Amino acid sequence: MRILSYSFETALEMSEPVREHDFLLRCQPASTAGQTVLSAQTVVTPDTELTAQVDGFGNTVLAGRVAAAHRAFSFLSAGRVLVDRAQTVRAPAHPIYRRPSALAAGDDAIAAFARDASGAGAPAAAEDPWGTARRLSGALHGAMAYEPGSTATTTCAADAFAQRRGVCQDYAHILIAALRSLGVAARYVNGLVVGDGATHAWVEVHDGNGWRGIDPTNDREVDDAYIELARGRDFSDCPIEAGVFRGGADQRQSLHISVRDQSMRA
Repeated sequence: MRILSYSFETALEMSEPVREHDFLLRCQPASTAGQTVLSAQTVVTPDTELTAQVDGFGNTVLAGRVAAAHRAFSFLSAGRVLVDRAQTVRAPAHPIYRRPSALAAGDDAIAAFARDASGAGAPAAAEDPWGTARRLSGALHGAMAYEPGSTATTTCAADAFAQRRGVCQDYAHILIAALRSLGVAARYVNGLVVGDGATHAWVEVHDGNGWRGIDPTNDREVDDAYIELARGRDFSDCPIEAGVFRGGADQRQSLHISVRDQSMRA
């Protein structure tokens, strides 16, 4: 069990003014079986009203609009979360998490990898989904090279696996596609990890009773050092930020994320 404090700041600079900027933010964690939000606040610049919603996957979504012309947009999200992954809730897996999705659809190569790495086919995987996930994570970790800039947010699992390079989003998509090819329910998670840097992505696997997290980029089980921000079938269901505006500006993004363990201070 840990109490984690987080600070998440993202800034967008536009090459020319834009207006009528509508946006959705999934930068604020929700209380779930493994984490309880103790405090959370999000501030947007230019200042505008935020409306809190919950999407179809249970994620907290902040919706807003900046109508006036602006060349910069930023948001700061900060708070504290009690994380206890030992707390689990028995829950069924929705069938959508066993089906291919836009960015986590497998191909013959991923299906063959899943069969070889698991050492068994779909019937055996259904008997031991968590063990299957651990074996696939280890095999994927060994087969892939972590290479920032080698893929984009729109890169699908098949393309990333074909080049054997990618970032955490790609590792997650490939593992999800491999698990689904064996009939195992799996979903994508966006979140934060203790330390400084960027957002992270991992996978939740339904073990027959409930959801358990695994981080294929680092080949480790998700523990109390992780804060979940949003989840879905793949990245396209739960981007941290999404929006549209009127104007033809190029964008440059910067971000800073810090997550600290506050348990000893509680």
